[in-house]
Amino acid sequence: MGVRLDEKHGLNPSVTLCFFCQEEVGLVLLGKLTSATKKSFEEAGIHCGPDGEAPRKITMDKVPCDKCKQYMEVGIILISCSMEKSKSDMQNPYRTGGWVVVKEEYVKRVFGNSEETLNAVLGQRVAFIDDADWDAVGLPRGAVEGVPNG
Repeated sequence: MGVRLDEKHGLNPSVTLCFFCQEEVGLVLLGKLTSATKKSFEEAGIHCGPDGEAPRKITMDKVPCDKCKQYMEVGIILISCSMEKSKSDMQNPYRTGGWVVVKEEYVKRVFGNSEETLNAVLGQRVAFIDDADWDAVGLPRGAVEGVPNG
């Protein structure tokens, strides 16, 4: 099975992004987009060009990039988000720019009153935090040296 070239866009490339840090991690060559592929993209909130052009950037999966894997080995990634703008899509929340790595001890202090939430965060090594909660605990909004700023 080969790649069917798009008449206008050829191999029709998209840059792939890490789900967590949103940094570029690779390239996917999509070729001619089928109607099923276009429909799947639209259902996922990914918009293709009207003439069949593939999206310029795309997140293909939730596998962390090498840098995020390293962060997850030493701590927990916290990402600020807007629950309101997420439109109940908590599988891919609307990110608002806060991104930090904290020690497990910090997560235990913050989430300690809910054992179920604490265990989920420790197991997944990442948590999306609503802006109001992010600001309430005083997490930084601007760039932090050595850490992506979503």
